Amino acid sequence: MSSAGTGAAGTSVGLQIGLAALANVLTSSSMAVFNAWIFRAGYHFQFSLIVVQQIVCTLFALAQVTYLPGEKQKLRISGRRYFTMLLPFSAIVAAKLYIQNKAFEYVSPAFYAMIASTLPVGVTALAIVRKIEPFRVSTVVAAALVSVGGVMIKAGEVRLSGVGFVLTASALLLDVVRLVLMQYLVQPLQLSGMGVMLLSSPLQCLIAAFGAALFESSDVSGKIMAGDFPVTAWLLLLLNGALAMAVNFVLFTFMKLASAVVVAVTTPFKDLAIVAMSDAFVVKRTETPLSIAGFALACGTSLVYNVLNIRRREREKAQLEALDAPLIPPTSVGDGKSFSSDLDAKEKEQDQKRVLEDDQASDDGDSTWRFDDAANAAMTCCALGMLLLATAVLARLDPADVARAYSLSAA
Repeated sequence: MSSAGTGAAGTSVGLQIGLAALANVLTSSSMAVFNAWIFRAGYHFQFSLIVVQQIVCTLFALAQVTYLPGEKQKLRISGRRYFTMLLPFSAIVAAKLYIQNKAFEYVSPAFYAMIASTLPVGVTALAIVRKIEPFRVSTVVAAALVSVGGVMIKAGEVRLSGVGFVLTASALLLDVVRLVLMQYLVQPLQLSGMGVMLLSSPLQCLIAAFGAALFESSDVSGKIMAGDFPVTAWLLLLLNGALAMAVNFVLFTFMKLASAVVVAVTTPFKDLAIVAMSDAFVVKRTETPLSIAGFALACGTSLVYNVLNIRRREREKAQLEALDAPLIPPTSVGDGKSFSSDLDAKEKEQDQKRVLEDDQASDDGDSTWRFDDAANAAMTCCALGMLLLATAVLARLDPADVARAYSLSAA
């Protein structure tokens, strides 16, 4: 018999959310610092980097959905929602990634992390307005305190260009919309994290490829002819793509377990990791006592909020299980059922309900996309993106200059 607040695998909800939060902090902060290091080291092709990242994410998601049990069955979305929800979501994510990466050319990851500390306010407000999250005074207070701590972190130390500030603020506004849309994709629509990645990454790849072909292909071809793309550079790009895949996988898992607000309120821990790594590896500096106080306020508030929120979720889950429990508990001698099998039955019932809804959508003339459709769309989008970018770059290359540059490099 499963205990209250325990998942199907015997892991408590609190422990699952805690591990997902830790993994999210480590992967997201590493991604931000890695990107900033690349751009400050001389790589300025944000669109092209997104193309590489999303190709790696697509291949990983395709393998996961293909071989993990049950993933194919979970991947189901109506054609209307694919174009009205998933396509806008992918465009917002691609724009957010580009603007964020561009901002790192003007501001340090530490400063970006400070501004990002105000993210919970925007996510909380939008989630409450859209009725995705119920209004709670504790949630609003937690978001406000986290934001105050974020402002304290760098108060009086803002020395940056206007362009850098506008890019940073724009990226964070898009991040607010991204988190709320992501919660709707993985919760009400019941898409798995791998499913969302398989559906959205190819679209992001294609969107970024258009940007790269229009704005970066000339400079990329010039760099190639100058010999600035050795094997090491390609390995770094692939490593960056692998890390982006890990970030997406962890974030989707975290969102499935928690909510957009919980993900946003854990931002200070990610910011703390970003500032520490940025100060050590990107822009070497020492934080002030006011910065440390700001981190203490933001992280302390986030920790208290999440502990209380997890306890509330576990309490609500226990109450639901108690209401659904049979008056006479089954035994191993009887029908062999248990609370865990009861929960499995509920999941099957939800799956059947989704199938009926999709069948109804098909009856209404709205096609339902499943695994084969998603796989075909993924391969098509990635192939078109690669072809578009490769054609734009190759059209500007002089083979003689390329051969001369890399033969000299090899020598």
